[in-house]
Amino acid sequence: MCIRDRFKIDHDATFEHSLHHDTLALTAALLASGISPDKATLFVQSHVPEHTELTWILSSIGPMSWLNKMTQYKDKKTKSSSLGLYSYPVLMAADILLYKANVVPVGDDQVQHVELTRDYAVRFNSLFCKPNEEFFPMPEYMKSEFPRVMSLRDGLKKMSKSDPSDFARINLVDDPETVMSKVRKAKTDSLSTIKHEESRPEVSNLLRIYSTLEGITLKEAEARFKTANMLSFKEAVAESIVKKICPIGEMSVQLYQDKQNLMSILKRGAEEAREIASKNLQDVKGLMGFLRV
Repeated sequence: MCIRDRFKIDHDATFEHSLHHDTLALTAALLASGISPDKATLFVQSHVPEHTELTWILSSIGPMSWLNKMTQYKDKKTKSSSLGLYSYPVLMAADILLYKANVVPVGDDQVQHVELTRDYAVRFNSLFCKPNEEFFPMPEYMKSEFPRVMSLRDGLKKMSKSDPSDFARINLVDDPETVMSKVRKAKTDSLSTIKHEESRPEVSNLLRIYSTLEGITLKEAEARFKTANMLSFKEAVAESIVKKICPIGEMSVQLYQDKQNLMSILKRGAEEAREIASKNLQDVKGLMGFLRV
């Protein structure tokens, strides 16, 4: 499992004061969520330089037209946009292909990136492998029934840390009182029924959050609130978040206090990842004809 810290870099250099903290905080959050370093390789992207070397190789064999069609660049680009914003999908492809991954769990806004990764895999295999052979497998994307959590302020926007309003999201470290307040103030509508409908994105978002946390279907969630009003519905959603998410946040705060242990876990993970990454990159360069010493 890769913590992709290079994606936090931006041309305004606003990341410099938080990059170290955020990397360790995410490490603590992943451990608190149940990721075991004894079963999974947990490492930081920048600790494995092979990622960027493969990025250069992939960027040299694929046309710019592939990147020109990426929707996230189209949505975010400005006159001062960096090359990194334009080319970061190549690094994402390298993150996947370097470990010859077969399945990638993604939200629905990342499906296009997996499709691009497949394009790079096909291009490499066609250029440097024998007929009917392939070095890179074709990664498939694994989508969940709830691939994107939407904003509490706008059911058509993704819940995001970059949203200017803290009330638009649930932070992992929010305490129960904060969670209750945010959900109570979440945007809904004036209709009296609690139903999952495309025309009611905010109510639908809360229903999906509730059903996912409770491990039930949307239909079952609707049935639970058949006679409920909006206030009692929001209270139930908030209570479910407090019950399932807040303990993870509390544990992550505790784990964050032992930074030395977190660093040790990441160091071990980087060593394990580099063992795989180095071999695969050497194989890539061998297929391409790079001189070895």
